[in-house]
Amino acid sequence: MSIAVLCVEDDDNNAYLLQRRLARDGLAVHHVASAEQGLRALARRRYDLVLLDLKLPGMDGWAFLDAVRRGERPDDVPIIVLSAHVLKDEAERALAAGANAFLPKPLDFQRLREAIECALAPRAHGGGGGP
Repeated sequence: MSIAVLCVEDDDNNAYLLQRRLARDGLAVHHVASAEQGLRALARRRYDLVLLDLKLPGMDGWAFLDAVRRGERPDDVPIIVLSAHVLKDEAERALAAGANAFLPKPLDFQRLREAIECALAPRAHGGGGGP
């Protein structure tokens, strides 16, 4: 059984690279290009993990994170924030807003794998719900 990952990323090249690299690890990555599409995808299907870019057209990643964590139906899906625009205290802000991890771009795929393993660990041991 593969792990279902929702990738909310407006850069098609970044999304393609994530899909290819993570497929090697047995992760099935579904890509959407906006936060609005991401929220619709989460409403239709249960994902094991979300990879979230912060700089998105229209609704940004911060609003997506807030909608998922504090919306009408808060979701416990792990969210890893990925951002090329690393500002001071942005990682702390993302974690305080409910992200499970924050990784700067360009991505270090070893660190991404470790963050994914850490985010999914509670589910593998019976905690935090699951699909």
